[in-house]
Amino acid sequence: MDEDLETLLGAAQLEPPDDFGARVMLRVRRLPLPARHARALALLQKLALVAGGIVGAAQLAAFMFGVWSASSAG
Repeated sequence: MDEDLETLLGAAQLEPPDDFGARVMLRVRRLPLPARHARALALLQKLALVAGGIVGAAQLAAFMFGVWSASSAG
């Protein structure tokens, strides 16, 4: 198996055709542009993250108040 690997590594590498880059870029240009709703979806995700952070901070504050009130009652 090592001999096979050495043979493959020693073999000449394949060279792409001369117009390979131009053909790839031509196909890339033909791809459709991203939909506009993707931008709105990203904004909605950020808004949901911020809202979740606010709710989480409120829950943490309520928990801390409960611990403080239980510890100071004694």
